[in-house]
Amino acid sequence: MSLLWLFPAGLLALAALLLPLLIHLARRDQQQLIDFAALRWLSAKPRPRRRIRFDEWPLLLVRLLLLALLAVLLARPALEGLRDTTPRVAVLPGVALDKAHAVVAEPEARWLWLAPAFPRIEPDTTPPHTQQPIASLLRELDATLPAEAPLTVIVPSLVDGWDAQRPQLSRAVRWQVIETPGTQAAPATRTAPQLQVRHDAEGKAALRYLRALNHAWQPDTELNVADDGQAFTDNPAVRVWLSSKPLPADLLAWADRGGTLLVDARLPVPQGAQRTPLWHDDAGNLLLEQITHNNQRWWRWTGTLEAATMPALLDARFPQQLRSLLQPLPAPVRAAAESMTPDTGAASYPQPARELAPWLIATIALLFLLERWMASVRRRRGLA
Repeated sequence: MSLLWLFPAGLLALAALLLPLLIHLARRDQQQLIDFAALRWLSAKPRPRRRIRFDEWPLLLVRLLLLALLAVLLARPALEGLRDTTPRVAVLPGVALDKAHAVVAEPEARWLWLAPAFPRIEPDTTPPHTQQPIASLLRELDATLPAEAPLTVIVPSLVDGWDAQRPQLSRAVRWQVIETPGTQAAPATRTAPQLQVRHDAEGKAALRYLRALNHAWQPDTELNVADDGQAFTDNPAVRVWLSSKPLPADLLAWADRGGTLLVDARLPVPQGAQRTPLWHDDAGNLLLEQITHNNQRWWRWTGTLEAATMPALLDARFPQQLRSLLQPLPAPVRAAAESMTPDTGAASYPQPARELAPWLIATIALLFLLERWMASVRRRRGLA
């Protein structure tokens, strides 16, 4: 443990210690000489030299100490390297506290909610609501705790908010799992993309592949097809523009609101647009690219939708690969807590120095009250 100064220039305020000295010198009792007539004819004797003398030295010492502490407060003293071995028990909201106390019996431990700011668990406390992932909370808690503090984490049997891998912390964690009823994982369901196509005469040849694609996704639904002179009638997940005509303004506005728009390769790319590759076939040929222009975004086929120019259309994996682009699978966030026990090996985090400002402020307040009391006693004594 060592003492450090976060703002050493604040010690320059110690020069203010001269003020109480000057005040006490200026306010000391004045002695007045009175001449008597009988003493007029006596020869004058040299006056004794006056010595510097401080009255009320206890009050002076209190004032000096008060100013010294104010200067120290400005310098922001702090203690570094404090050892803290108090055990911490972090409970994820949703776990019953009575079950948590039955599993972990540590009377000297500090109980915390595994939630933002890690609030203390008090009697009759209400569990906080949090949407922050548990993996992020574990790393943050590990970073804020001293390296010597043991950590116990109590979680239900099924937990949401995981990353793609186990969290890696700087300390070994006592991982306690409490079986919680009604936490079975619900199967993930996804609705297949809905296609709506508008085409010109040349783009009509590609409809056979789009119908096969739609049948692979939705066997009981017919493909919505019309020529490029008709407007899109509903709000499907994917709109396909198989025409060389410029994109209609309402179609661009729909794509700007988040809709997925697939356009024909014959549609020219605007000048200055950004082109981002999205999909290559097994031979490395680019099939689909993203066009970004004037804050508008759509996807563009790089070739004609014909088997002769795009052999990937005949691949049995083509519908699934395109669907994976249109509807990427979300990262898994729910897992059994038993399988997500945190690993060790992360570097420990340096702990910030603990400032002494709260104790200094309390001491200064007490000294100020003492100084006021001593000054008032001195005034009353002078009046008496």
